[in-house]
Amino acid sequence: MNERPASRTDGAVVELRPHTPASLDPLLRWKNDTEIQRLSGDERRAFTREEAAATLERWMRPSDDIVHLAIGLAGRAEPIGFLHLALIERAHRRCRLGIVIGEKDLWGRGYGQLAAARAVDHAFDVLGLDRITAEVFADNPRSVRMFENLGFVREGVMRESIQRDGQRVDELIFGLLRHEWAGSGSGRGARR
Repeated sequence: MNERPASRTDGAVVELRPHTPASLDPLLRWKNDTEIQRLSGDERRAFTREEAAATLERWMRPSDDIVHLAIGLAGRAEPIGFLHLALIERAHRRCRLGIVIGEKDLWGRGYGQLAAARAVDHAFDVLGLDRITAEVFADNPRSVRMFENLGFVREGVMRESIQRDGQRVDELIFGLLRHEWAGSGSGRGARR
């Protein structure tokens, strides 16, 4: 994944790398963080170490239809978050991108956007896909801004998609096409 020059924010190099056992403790912490649960749509409950380990084990197995990666900073063993390119449909050359920066003290610094940009490059350049979709809850303005800043286009709304805290929440659908990325100045290393 890191065959291209790495992205930099605040002097830190953002890396996408395979998950290792070092992902377990942070993953358990993030899975049990109620704010992260709320923003990501995870179940609002306590997750056990065994459940987190089973999730991590699944993420570490190779798959034809999903790529799970840890988001890291150079020189730091533990990841700061994770992302996936999921529901990869090679016949239609498309996938879905999901991302979580789990270390909340690093929110708002641009690490998620840089990691997502690297994932977009990977989807288009390595996997040969033509379309990436992302779904974002309407009450998560940081994620909405991130995808818009990357050049994703808001394509629709799944109205009242989830139930949360007694309220129905819309889910926004974003899409990005290969030719938009290549022609936007966002892709092909422009951020690096």
